Amino acid sequence: MIVKMSKITLLVDEASSKSALKSLRKLGLLHVKPLPNPPSGDMSELEARIENTRRILLVLGEVEEVKQKSKGKAAKIVDDLLEATQTRLNLRRELDVLKDAEAWYDEWSKVSLKDLASLEEKGFYIKLYQLSPTAWKLEQEKENLFALSETKESVKIAMLSQDSEEVLDYRPVSVPEMAYDDVLATIDKTEKELAKVEKVIESSRDSIDLINAYIETLEGELKFADIQNGLGMDESIAWLQGYAPVEEAKAIEIAAAKNGWGYVEEAPAEGDNPPTKLQNKKWIKIIEPVFDFLGTTPGYREKDISMYFLLFFAVFVAMIIGDAGYGMIFLLVSIFATFKTTKGGKKLPDIIILLYVLSLTTIGWGAITGTWFGSISEGSFLNALVVDALRDQNNVQLICFILAVFQLGLASIMNFIDSLPKLKAFEHIGWLNLTLGAFLLVLQLVLGDNKPAFFDAFMGAVVPLMASGFLFVVLFSAQEPGKSFLKGVAGGLGGAFNTFLDSISSFSNIISYIRLFAVGMASVAIADSFNSMASGLMHGPAIVGGIIVLLIGHGLNLVMGLLSVMVHGIRLNLLEFSGQLGLEWTGYKYEPFKDKK
Repeated sequence: MIVKMSKITLLVDEASSKSALKSLRKLGLLHVKPLPNPPSGDMSELEARIENTRRILLVLGEVEEVKQKSKGKAAKIVDDLLEATQTRLNLRRELDVLKDAEAWYDEWSKVSLKDLASLEEKGFYIKLYQLSPTAWKLEQEKENLFALSETKESVKIAMLSQDSEEVLDYRPVSVPEMAYDDVLATIDKTEKELAKVEKVIESSRDSIDLINAYIETLEGELKFADIQNGLGMDESIAWLQGYAPVEEAKAIEIAAAKNGWGYVEEAPAEGDNPPTKLQNKKWIKIIEPVFDFLGTTPGYREKDISMYFLLFFAVFVAMIIGDAGYGMIFLLVSIFATFKTTKGGKKLPDIIILLYVLSLTTIGWGAITGTWFGSISEGSFLNALVVDALRDQNNVQLICFILAVFQLGLASIMNFIDSLPKLKAFEHIGWLNLTLGAFLLVLQLVLGDNKPAFFDAFMGAVVPLMASGFLFVVLFSAQEPGKSFLKGVAGGLGGAFNTFLDSISSFSNIISYIRLFAVGMASVAIADSFNSMASGLMHGPAIVGGIIVLLIGHGLNLVMGLLSVMVHGIRLNLLEFSGQLGLEWTGYKYEPFKDKK
């Protein structure tokens, strides 16, 4: 459920605002909404510091395990590493220039500017050029031109002249300023300096945990600076506003009385947008990592569908993956992750618990449909687990449509209950009727005579259900408290065309659940194809190739299945179900101002 929030305003003396914020942060209950003032100098410095420190982490890279705890102050370590990385960058640039000079001498000659200068003192001038073979043919008759080397692409030449002004109509090649021997010596010196710097950086890799903690500290200081910068000011009084759960607001009131702060608590106004705090039972909370991954949070005044999302998502994943063998892989990954995570006595993360649930539902669905790594379990002991009716594709499609009408119908019922006792509640009875009518129509159009005979008795209700549903939506969708019934009807008639279009979407929403069948069937078909490809190789030396085909094929299919879960399994919850509920996911998470632990 979504926890109710109180809107809290605190007033303090401007001179004591900083100490008040420290006390408030220690309390760790108020989600503060700072005013959008321009960033202060302190904030800019902290942001730059955080960015530079994160750059250091990128330089150090990842380590699997820190063998030795680094000692020292994180700020000093970061400063030293920033200096070392800048030195390394400068040395690498210098080394590149020197290597280019060395390559020049290897290509041309070991002649240096000093050599050329001594020749010039004797009245001889040498200029170097690099010409194309075509240009060289035009110039090679000149007696003072000498080819140093020739390739298909270019000709390196030297021009010897006693006239300092004599030049060719080509750009001359520059000679490195440093002599060849000096270049080699400087390269050696630079490489040694670079090795020392690299050693300093490498020796700091055991500081990664310390630096990560330092970043958290900096982020906390930035948050503090942001809130301090966002205080409202009125003469010598500073004030801030925020939100806290109703049951925890009393603790803030006690702190305000103890510290002499002004304190005002009120219910959020209609135009306010409080943060959302979800409070669910442990078994429901395991779906929250999915919300975090998607970056979706229900609005404060919207519904919390965590429980329904979890239940339907588990079923959707099972049907989309559709293979008990793949479910076993997920289960093994879950077990491995459990040992890896809890080895240090840490609590098992919700995402791993969720993976257990999805593994078991996938194994369950694969077992009752008889699919193990793309093969049907006929003739084995696993066949005892199979529900024969689920080997009929029509029955699986029927299950998809039943899931659709159940989930979408549930949304309409939830909306009806939430809207009571308003007349507008009966709009959702209309949507329920439209959903039921669309369900029966889809059965007739998609399954036809292959649908169970049980539904034949209800086919005559398609038109009455859809007509009554449309009528209910028109009559009650615009009904508002304090407005006459007839005015509400007039408003509904004004939107009748849009209602008609939305009625058609009810049909498409039901149809969209067929993706569970289609994607699951495609996954099984792909797995079966790779099995067939590998079966011809499973003898003699070729068995190695067969194993490779199986590993690549099933690995690729498994990845595609996971992508399908993201695209289709989540879509049905976030679009079809949420759309029927009117849920827009407009919220943001409750994140109280507190010390980072």
